[in-house]
Amino acid sequence: VLVVNTHKVPFSDRRVRQALSLLIDREYLADGLYGGTMSPAYSLCPPGIDHYLTPPETEGRQGLPIDHEAEARRLLAEAGFGPGRPLAVEYRFNVSDNNRNTAVAVAEMWRDLGIETRFVYTDAKTHFAYLRDGGVFDVARYAWIADYSDPQNFLFLLQTGNDGLNAGRWSDTAYDALLARAGSERDLGRRADLMYEAEAIALRELPWIPLMHYRSKALIAPRLHGYTPNLRNAAPTRFLRLDA
Repeated sequence: VLVVNTHKVPFSDRRVRQALSLLIDREYLADGLYGGTMSPAYSLCPPGIDHYLTPPETEGRQGLPIDHEAEARRLLAEAGFGPGRPLAVEYRFNVSDNNRNTAVAVAEMWRDLGIETRFVYTDAKTHFAYLRDGGVFDVARYAWIADYSDPQNFLFLLQTGNDGLNAGRWSDTAYDALLARAGSERDLGRRADLMYEAEAIALRELPWIPLMHYRSKALIAPRLHGYTPNLRNAAPTRFLRLDA
């Protein structure tokens, strides 16, 4: 995801965040840049996790990115940006070849509407410590792998007061209330509905802009039995068996 600093003007304006999101070609990032080892992300929770529905999505999946340029241009114009006043964005990331290539590609997508992007990059330890400690930024690269397969393990990241993980310090009372209700709900169906409503708020407000979801890269032979897909992609050999 790209974390947006919602406490800093002009990124406190939802229209700016929506425009930045609409201009991103996630299919190109996942398939063209990462060779299909990632999936395009329009939600915070990946599809297929336990105890959930099909996740809600932010706008942009329908059509091509060029089809969304007019809407993005309109949103930026309403926020006060255009040819005479281009939007400037500082993009922070922890340095690696993949992260650098992603940053360059996203900046190129934004440039079509005159958005000027400047990069700031450090090692991973420095980058994530800076975000954790409340450093000032515009947008920043962030990633998360869940400890268990449940929407709560993604959505709790954006709760108010979770300063160590809620980079950008976004806060929304309705979002917090829905997660609190979900936390005390014993009916799994109703709990999933509450989580869905919470995620829909986050995807409307876009404090974090989804880019891609991780994919498992395990190559499993048809004659292997006993392998169970899991988040850690760990397969103890005592449970595995090969056909002769």
